Amino acid sequence: MLAVLRKNQQVLMLIVAILTIVAFIWLYNPTDKFHKFGRNDVFEIYGRTVQRAEVDREARAYGLALGLGLTDFVKDLGGLGSDEQSSLSDFILNVAVMRHEAPLLGIGVTDDQVASVIKGLTIFQTSGAFDSAKYATFLQEQLAPKGFTERQLEEIVRDSVRTTSLYRVITSPVAVGETQVRQAARIYQPVTAQMLRFESDSYTKTAEVKQEEIAAFYERNKQGLVAPETRDIAFVSFELPAASQKLEGKERASALQKLADQAEAAGKAIRAEIAKGVDFAKAATKASLQAKKSPAVERDGSSKEKDAGLPAGVVAGAFRLQKTGEVSDLIQDGNTFYLVTVESSSPARQLALAEVTQKITDLLKRQKAAQAAQAAATKSLEQIRAAMSSGKSFADVAKAAGLKTQQVGPIAPSDPKLSPEQQAAVSSTLGLKEGELGQLQPAPWGAMAVWLQKRDPLTDVQWKEHSNALSKTILSNEQELLFQEWLRASRGAAQLRILGGETRRGGS
Repeated sequence: MLAVLRKNQQVLMLIVAILTIVAFIWLYNPTDKFHKFGRNDVFEIYGRTVQRAEVDREARAYGLALGLGLTDFVKDLGGLGSDEQSSLSDFILNVAVMRHEAPLLGIGVTDDQVASVIKGLTIFQTSGAFDSAKYATFLQEQLAPKGFTERQLEEIVRDSVRTTSLYRVITSPVAVGETQVRQAARIYQPVTAQMLRFESDSYTKTAEVKQEEIAAFYERNKQGLVAPETRDIAFVSFELPAASQKLEGKERASALQKLADQAEAAGKAIRAEIAKGVDFAKAATKASLQAKKSPAVERDGSSKEKDAGLPAGVVAGAFRLQKTGEVSDLIQDGNTFYLVTVESSSPARQLALAEVTQKITDLLKRQKAAQAAQAAATKSLEQIRAAMSSGKSFADVAKAAGLKTQQVGPIAPSDPKLSPEQQAAVSSTLGLKEGELGQLQPAPWGAMAVWLQKRDPLTDVQWKEHSNALSKTILSNEQELLFQEWLRASRGAAQLRILGGETRRGGS
């Protein structure tokens, strides 16, 4: 089957350049994580030394896999984490584990399987069918400049097929029972509950903070107690007229270009006046413009702990300027162009203890109040549980303890309209039986615990509507957990040893 693909190669047009170029840009630049290993030997696995050239090749293969749309393959081998460098490292190491373990489990891949996957890749299709011209273009326009050949593309696809088979074998024992699905379906069953509220406000009023505690906190956190750089920003704006904002295509582009030309001309006039010693506001007035000012703006767009209300481009443009009085290049934000200047600035500086004493005091009071509230709530819950186990009702026990309760529901945990507080409360009931009191958990105002009064039964209609999707989700999650645990254990048994050129030389 692979011979059929090669036979139809032709150079026609560039179809899929954008699909892979982003993935390749940073992969050609080896990550810092691998720089520290030295120029040659990078790691040792299963007694085999892997050198930098192979690591770099696998890094490029990682990018090609993403460009081909083999995201399940990359994800299963740990390559889609939030940290790019760690994801790349995990992928390369896990590929080595996969290639070692698959043959031991009798997993092989035929050429026909590889050809079938290649033909099914979206980037090689036109109207749902394999397009040999697109395939040929990809090989010559994308692979060759990146140092790849068709054989290497096939090997990447072969690895993806091998990983899919391995995943299937490892996760085959996983099964989902009806009991699990019905427990998960509780998210669709409305609950009625009572929330015990343990509020920390009363403890805040009585919390005492000593001066030495404030000083100690200041010393521990001194590096973070910094007044950020601020700039006094002035700007003028040029907005597209309302009638022109409705334009589209070339007419809209033409109107924006005309406005940009006007703004550029005004900018030249303003700079000319400033060169004569005139300030920005007066120079703007001479150009029939009204300058707006915003003092003490920080890099995040805030001023005196409030949003300054400036477009992000204006703030960014102001902080790109190198000196006071300089006028920025034209800045576009949607239908508006801006010219920005900085009239004065205050550099970042270390805050003195006296400047932050009150904030530190308030913070320490809140911390102490939260700790006191937590301790009191824990003690109260112990007493409530003991009283309930002796036969007393929840209502009587809560009343006797003088605790505030709040009605929750009837509402279903799956209701998308729930407030964060309601969501936290009803979610805590998912593992409870009727009449049970849940565990203490944090809340914005202190802490809470929820007593489940009633859970409505799951209707036949709800079961028919949601059981299949829930079953698939649970099965997928458990398979993923099992495969990742197997991968972690296999990697642990792979005799993995990170090598560094400097370390190896130093120890010789």
